[in-house]
Amino acid sequence: MILVLISPRQAGLPFAQWLPEEAGRLVAVTAAGVWAGPGFTDVVTVADYTDDDAVLTAAREAGRRHRPRAVVALAEADVERAALLRREWGLPGLDTTAAAAYRDKVLMKQYARTAGMSVPAFAPVTDVRGITDFMADHPGRVVVKPRGGSGSTGVHVLDAPGQADALAGQVTHGAWEVEEFVEGALHHVDVFRVAGAAVAAVASRYTGAGCLTHWDDAPLGSRNLDPADPLHERLVAETWHLIDALPSPGTVCAHAEFFVTGEGRIVLCEVAARIGGGPIPAMLRHVLGTDPRELWARVECGLPVALDTVRDHARTAPRAAFCGIPPRRGRVLSLPEPPPGAQDFVLGTHVGDDWSEERYRLRKSGDFLATWVVTDPDPAALEGRLEATAELVGAGFGWADSDEHVPAAAGGGAR
Repeated sequence: MILVLISPRQAGLPFAQWLPEEAGRLVAVTAAGVWAGPGFTDVVTVADYTDDDAVLTAAREAGRRHRPRAVVALAEADVERAALLRREWGLPGLDTTAAAAYRDKVLMKQYARTAGMSVPAFAPVTDVRGITDFMADHPGRVVVKPRGGSGSTGVHVLDAPGQADALAGQVTHGAWEVEEFVEGALHHVDVFRVAGAAVAAVASRYTGAGCLTHWDDAPLGSRNLDPADPLHERLVAETWHLIDALPSPGTVCAHAEFFVTGEGRIVLCEVAARIGGGPIPAMLRHVLGTDPRELWARVECGLPVALDTVRDHARTAPRAAFCGIPPRRGRVLSLPEPPPGAQDFVLGTHVGDDWSEERYRLRKSGDFLATWVVTDPDPAALEGRLEATAELVGAGFGWADSDEHVPAAAGGGAR
């Protein structure tokens, strides 16, 4: 039996199609009301998927009934859960020591710094005093964020110590980190290693402020770098250095993020032991020739994968870019059409979808109303297509204040 942990953001993924050899032996744990997808023999649900104890209890109950031989987990929230279950059941895969290092932003930077890598000045904090003390020692802007957060939730950028007082109600309820603000372009590197051998490493550059662009209601994009670009080579080398600095197993996938400063220095932002979220898998599919989630699900289950084919495709792949439109405060009034030349266009909203004050405030960097991919062998042309399609899709959305009436006939466009 294969146990699959399915967070709501992975709802409906075709695991049965990706793992046909396991037909009749797939069991899912997911949230109540979430469609796990076709092909599961048993689906166990929990009322609140953010509740670690509830998810683990459900998984253990499923394990007693079905005796799993592998645990598959694609979401950040499930990295440590899956590692704990593997340890309890004696299964291969990322273990608890590695999972902790990849989840804890303080721990991962300690490993990286010990290995001689460039990291921002940082410190764990549990109260406002810890933040202000750090700012006294490190003048300038700082970033405060949860040590185990994801999707840029809970991230705050402070310009002055007095702004820390507003966080008093948050940093006292959990583990937080403060670090110096790094001026630089944010890049991500997605790597795959099986049995100690590298399969692929794809370096890409985010647009604008990277994963904080949603703070300005701006589109988020990313485009992969030319493998012949010296920066690509440097970023990939730094990522493998990071993988080796952490207590990583021989078989691992990772999504690392680095700042590249104006002077060309590469500084670690953070790293996760999972495939990148949002539209990144769609972009990587064009580079790798296969959906990276399918690739990794099969690796986790010990099923055959044509790794040499993936390697060859990654070396000769077209340049690709993704874009995502974040929500605005208000209600969706109208929907855009897919822009010309876009591939993998996904519309994740509907007319009347209400991003009210609280929902808008809690939005994540991966909350997109529409996503798509564009490809072009010419870097300048790719950049132009990315900007043009973002403008078209963004203009295609109509918005109303939350308390305004949205006409029933206002819909249209792609779904």
